[in-house]
Amino acid sequence: MTYPAPVEIPTRDLFNLGGRTVLISGGAGAVGMTVGKAVLESGGDAVFVDMVPSPNEQMWKTIEQISAAQGTKAWYHQLNVTDADSVAPVFDTIRGEIRHPLRGLVACAGISGECDACDYPIDVFRKILDVNITGTFTVTQAVAKEMHRANVTGSIILIASMSGWVTNRGINTAAYNASKSAIHQLGRSLAAEFAHPQNTFPGRTPGDANPNPDGERKAYPPIRVNTLSPGHIETPIAEAAKSRGLVDEWVKQNMLGRISQKEEYRAPVLFLLADGSSYMTGADLRVDGGHCAW
Repeated sequence: MTYPAPVEIPTRDLFNLGGRTVLISGGAGAVGMTVGKAVLESGGDAVFVDMVPSPNEQMWKTIEQISAAQGTKAWYHQLNVTDADSVAPVFDTIRGEIRHPLRGLVACAGISGECDACDYPIDVFRKILDVNITGTFTVTQAVAKEMHRANVTGSIILIASMSGWVTNRGINTAAYNASKSAIHQLGRSLAAEFAHPQNTFPGRTPGDANPNPDGERKAYPPIRVNTLSPGHIETPIAEAAKSRGLVDEWVKQNMLGRISQKEEYRAPVLFLLADGSSYMTGADLRVDGGHCAW
């Protein structure tokens, strides 16, 4: 199923998200809330999901004020992306309340942990991979199913990191780095699978994951999947790094001489979600102040 290029869209509408709903996992966090605001300000409705029962009261009040001013809608749902059994009921609720189909995902949910490799507790290592990889896949799978159900095109953004390209100098975060590199490959793999039927050979080989392969796959409208790789970000989590002098070192490791602000990821996210990036899939958009180019 090949869809035509959206060449008739006026330039002013290339970043417009009107008529679509975007889900943000890790939506109670600093980056998730910030990009969610940008979605609402660009005409889209936003569903925020995160582990906490409710978001920060003041932050959510701002979300409500923005959505009221823009004529958009916002919802919040508690969701642990690593709990596969809880995903379907939450999405059943979401499906019943949204007014436009889910056509976007920004997968922000992720954790890190610093530890020397020889001392790394295996349960902590596994938890980081479970949240960052399995959790990202779980929510992506659920959103893709909703897009298929609604028979609509969509755009999925998996938040990776420059740490998926290079290791972090001076701080030992092997589990996090490995998970973000895996996000890059997950994004490429899903981009191929969701783009066009020509990308998958006919038939399926039986196995543990697919014991009873069925017949021909149904063709769906294309879903674009890209990754976004931020550099170091000024968030509350970075406060501990500041006190250790790490931030002073990080600013020397990129070309712009500073770490990024969460607001600087609004435009990259809107670009990847909207029709302005209609011919972009399977790619990584690195926004790192030149860190990896040096």
